[in-house]
Amino acid sequence: MVKKLYEYRLALQHGGARQGLIVEWDGNFGEIAPLPNFSSETLDEAKKEALLWLRNNTPPTLPSVRFGIACAKRPLRSLRLPLASLGMKAGFSTVKLKIGHLSAREAISYVKEHLGKAHLRLDCNRKWSLEESLFFADHFQRDDFAYLEEPVEPSSLVAFSQITHFPIALDESIHRDWATIPSLKAIVVKPTIIGSLPQVPSRYDLVLSSSYESGLGLLHIASLAEMGIPVGLDTYSALKEDLLIEPIRCSQGYFSWNATHPPIDTSKLSQC
Repeated sequence: MVKKLYEYRLALQHGGARQGLIVEWDGNFGEIAPLPNFSSETLDEAKKEALLWLRNNTPPTLPSVRFGIACAKRPLRSLRLPLASLGMKAGFSTVKLKIGHLSAREAISYVKEHLGKAHLRLDCNRKWSLEESLFFADHFQRDDFAYLEEPVEPSSLVAFSQITHFPIALDESIHRDWATIPSLKAIVVKPTIIGSLPQVPSRYDLVLSSSYESGLGLLHIASLAEMGIPVGLDTYSALKEDLLIEPIRCSQGYFSWNATHPPIDTSKLSQC
């Protein structure tokens, strides 16, 4: 059985770099890429644990390491999935609009420009007060959006839900008291952050989202999605370069990739 661990560093479009690890298991590859300021572990901590697994077969406990090793046990296949676009783009039926950086009044005008053009998911990123969120909600109907993601700070979620009954999506890594949110519709899951897929009650939609992984990590997340469920993987556009030999294509509302073996260019990696 061949097991190896590599390091990578990929340039980003707007400066800086994304760093992570690639684990190889008998010709299959998985990605270990804790996200700075969001993951519970650092890259150094993940590397130490991955090396313990590599040398001693010590079971991993850190989320990004568990996810990366689990992915390395599965061969990748060609994929074609509906994609949720970040921003309005031709061909996309599901569009995510980030509005938390706007005032509620600015967001009202911005969102109204896009009503009816696509199935909208709105990401407020917990930036608004309850008062601001209620002001925004007063200008729309509940069925105008698929959901509002993190519309207010956590302490005001229950009140916002009870007052507006607008569909809400929550990040699983931040919120656990799902039953207290009466209009909760979707649970947003970032596998790199939590390590695996949680048990989500059938009354909620499961939404898979990326954490700025390389193309390899995005492919593994996409492979977890059931056909017909849009996946939030538009962070791929943040990469200036990638490890994949065959690039991912995001066009006309679809995320597609043609499998190659191996899937990545190992000459871009440094073995640990």
